Amino acid sequence: MKRRGPYAKGQERRDEILRAAVEVISREGYRGASLSQIGRSIGIDSAHIIYYFSSREVLLQEVLRMWDEGNAAELTADTDVFAWLVDGARRNTRTPGLVQLYTAFAAEAVDASHPAHEFFRARFAVLQAYIADEIRKRQAAGSVTPTLDADHAAMMLIAQSDGLQVRWLVDRSIDMAAALETEIDLLLGNGEGRK
Repeated sequence: MKRRGPYAKGQERRDEILRAAVEVISREGYRGASLSQIGRSIGIDSAHIIYYFSSREVLLQEVLRMWDEGNAAELTADTDVFAWLVDGARRNTRTPGLVQLYTAFAAEAVDASHPAHEFFRARFAVLQAYIADEIRKRQAAGSVTPTLDADHAAMMLIAQSDGLQVRWLVDRSIDMAAALETEIDLLLGNGEGRK
């Protein structure tokens, strides 16, 4: 049963602002996306946005969380994690502003007092566990060498993926998906990438 009344309307407006922020940031980048610009895209002023999000930084964190949850929703027990990573790199080329936001916040969140610090710690831990589990499954099936340290390999693959995003932001001629696919094949050995 759907909630009605002020709470439901408030949540609808909050969601509308988040969707508008995702669209504006995707196009303009996170530095170019002002609260005024986000508000104009849905016909409200920036003060109204501050009513729902106490600051631009809080709004940006929520945009990151929503974007990440949307990507993670496709990751299930049956998902080929490596294909998901490559597809994610391909999808990210369509939203450079969100990639820029992710990269900037990831760098800023190294400071333990940054509000997004825990978000990134949890994100990296969950992603590393998914990748390491997939490597272990493939090791058990005999398609990946049993000497590969699954946790270390997963950590390094995340680092390579995030590093590729930074390189791509600087040089859009880089094919992130193809580069990541090659790295996965090298990591898993003998071209066993997405089998």
